[in-house]
Amino acid sequence: MAEIVAAGPADRPALVALLAEMARFYAEKRDALTLAEAAVALTSPAGKAGPFCLLARRQGAAAGFVSLSGFFPAFDFTWGLLLKDVFVAEAQRGTETARELMTAAAGFAARGGYSRLDWTTDGTNARAQAFYRAIGVPVADKLLYRLDGARLASAARGTWPARITE
Repeated sequence: MAEIVAAGPADRPALVALLAEMARFYAEKRDALTLAEAAVALTSPAGKAGPFCLLARRQGAAAGFVSLSGFFPAFDFTWGLLLKDVFVAEAQRGTETARELMTAAAGFAARGGYSRLDWTTDGTNARAQAFYRAIGVPVADKLLYRLDGARLASAARGTWPARITE
């Protein structure tokens, strides 16, 4: 069974190692400074909005983490919690760490007074989708929209891809 704790400043080196492995897994290039800054952000929550990080350890070694951020408003003007990432180190996969991190995230939401826990997965991530089905989580009837890179910069200037008629 994993020990799961709210990550604090002392956990930053372990988080940097896990973030580096996650960056390799997703083919993202991240320098040491970026990873260190991410570890600081994940261990420096700003009130109910977070971000928050729960760190799993097995036999004293970092096994995985879940990152969370609060959002407002959710249903009935309550706080919701967004699960941004759940990541388990390759060496720890198959050890129930992901399930234990998801349980810890749900407990964090319940104890923190959040009304719901939301997350997404890439449409091509069959392994994650199978995991969520296996633990009995239904798919929400929502679509995700995203602006990033050049599209974000263009929209910020008011230059949208299509003209909106109201």
